[in-house]
Amino acid sequence: MNLDPAAVSLKKNGDKIEALIDGDTTFVDRLARAFPHSNPDQFVSLMDELGHEIGIIENPKKLDDASRNLLEAELKAIYFVPTISAITSVVSKGTGSLWTVDTDDGEYTFRILGRDALKGDEPPAIEITDENGKRYRIDNYWDLDADSRDLTSDLLPDKVVKARYYTRSISSSRGSGKSRGSSSRGSSSGGMSGSIGIR
Repeated sequence: MNLDPAAVSLKKNGDKIEALIDGDTTFVDRLARAFPHSNPDQFVSLMDELGHEIGIIENPKKLDDASRNLLEAELKAIYFVPTISAITSVVSKGTGSLWTVDTDDGEYTFRILGRDALKGDEPPAIEITDENGKRYRIDNYWDLDADSRDLTSDLLPDKVVKARYYTRSISSSRGSGKSRGSSSRGSSSGGMSGSIGIR
């Protein structure tokens, strides 16, 4: 159901968003962009705690200022992925750990539930998901300072470690290949002289 922005008012009520729609009050448990990549600024879905859609706001910019600002702040918290530039603290908390990091959006503190919260599918990048589902990104783990790497070395995804050793192995092989190539060219040169002499 498409919602008329002029008939919708949003405000924060504890951890929930309270929506006044055509005079009726309902609580919004979750927000979702219908087209987060192709059209992120339009078609925002409001959902209840059971995951049922309350309605879609086609053009959120037509909301009143307070509702629009609240919606934008909530969507940023969900979809914006801060890039981590340094890790200042990692403290074990039960089976998880509490992190404090510096990012391109300032300092963040969050908790992860375990090592599985770190994904290294695109090494040397790492994506981290906290206990609330918010994501953070490290563009290149090996570019972090030594202290940051020391704090997280036990949590490093296997793919990132393997990619590191593979890259080093390739570099080493190429270096050895160049050395062997130089010797071969030297020997080949001598062989060619002999051949020319034979001719």
